Parts: sequence; C-alpha cells; structure tokens
Amino acid sequence: MRGKGNCVMATLKRFGLDESVVVVTGAGRGIGRTIALDAVRSGARVAAGSRTVEELESLGEEIAAMGGESYQQRLDVTDISSIGEFFEGAVGHFGHVDAVVNNAGYNKLGPSLDCDEELFDLIVDTNLKSVFFCSQVAARQMIERGAGGSIVNISSQAGVVGAPERGPYSGAKAGVNNLTRTLAAEWASHGIRVNAVAPTVTRSPLAERALSESQAFADAVKEKNLLRGDLAEPEEISGPVIFLLSEAASMITGHTLVVDGGWTIV
Repeated sequence: MRGKGNCVMATLKRFGLDESVVVVTGAGRGIGRTIALDAVRSGARVAAGSRTVEELESLGEEIAAMGGESYQQRLDVTDISSIGEFFEGAVGHFGHVDAVVNNAGYNKLGPSLDCDEELFDLIVDTNLKSVFFCSQVAARQMIERGAGGSIVNISSQAGVVGAPERGPYSGAKAGVNNLTRTLAAEWASHGIRVNAVAPTVTRSPLAERALSESQAFADAVKEKNLLRGDLAEPEEISGPVIFLLSEAASMITGHTLVVDGGWTIV
C-alpha cells in the first residue's frame, strides 16, 4: 500500500509546477489572471506582466494572501523594449525563467472591409508579433541556462476555423499556431517545449462587450459551443495550460490543444 501511495504522489507531482518560475503576459485580468493564480496554486512562482499597473498590484496582493510568491512589472507586449525590460526584471528577481504563457491579446470585432492599417497593426502586433519576441527572449535565457523550459501560447479557435468579423485576429492566431510548431521544432534540441492552447470565446469584459455589439457573434456562441451554448469560463482554459506547462506533458511539443466545447468539430 505504501508503495502504491508513493507512486500516486509521484504521479500527482508531475502535474504540478513546484518551484518553477512562470511568466504570464496579460496577467491582470481574464484568462491571464486565472492562469497566474492557478500556477501559484500548482506550486509556481509567477512573474506577471500587464499594461495596467493597478490590476498587477491587486494580483500580487491576491497571490500573497494565498502564501505564494510573485513579481509584477508593467508590460506592453507591442513594445519590444518593454518586453526586454520585463524579462530582465523577472530574471533579476527570480534568477531565471522556467516557463512562459504568452497570453496577452487584443481584438475588435468588425467587417474586414472596414479595418484600417492602424487597427490591423495593433491586432497583429498584440497577438502574433508579441508571441514571437516574448518567446525569443525567454528561449535565449533558457538556452543559456541549459535547463530547458516550456512555452504555452494562447491562440484561439478563430485560428483554426473561419471567424467572420475577426479577420486580422483570426489571421494572427493562425500564425500563432504555426509559429508554435516552428519554434517547437527549432528549440526541441534545447529541451524547450512549445505548445498552444486555442480557447473558445471565454468570459471576460472584452467577450461580454463583443456579444453585446454583434448579434451574429452572440448567435454563433450559442449555436457552436456544443457542450454549453455559452461562454467558457477562464478556469476551463487555465487547466489545460497548467497541464502543458507541467512535466506530465513532457513528451508534448508543437501541439495546439483546442479547448472549444466542440465549436470546431462541426
């Protein structure tokens, strides 16, 4: 019995993030905040980045109240210098980074015919360009340290199937999926795993606003989320992310895990 118990404990430990240093971008609210909190619950120390300092401060207080450890710094993922400064601060605080969740994102619903260059650039810079440069900075540090690492990119079901009214966004997220495969292949020899999670529409202020602004979008959520006919909850996206970060996923790389309630299967 004792041997079986030890085996169970060892298995459960593989699903944890004990003492890992995990970077989460866009950590102030929504999915990112939930991922940061669940990472701490799984034993990690978290470096949280967001453009909104007040949200970071409240996240830090919440983590401290849980008995966890975190580092917060303002991060604008559309600014390459901000990315470099953030990772420098995180490594300076913790000594290294083991894992990164590229969660920061932005979208604005609208017909592709009405999208101008400024909006296009903002959406692509936030959702795709930032993933590349955050991953690049992190991988350089991981390779120098020689201990491997894990990167999880938050993509979208809109990067897997067509997404009317989300032209630039769907293109950027499809780019994230293929970038994930490419970086996974490039960095596998360094022990760095790179995966993506592609959520369905998940409860957040941005999603709630989009539902109110577009009846077509609201109808699609109701009809195509086969399991529920409603928004997913942030915790339902966070769980798969924590799994992919953990040693339980040690043989998974270059994979896009679609968490969509069945949206993309019909």
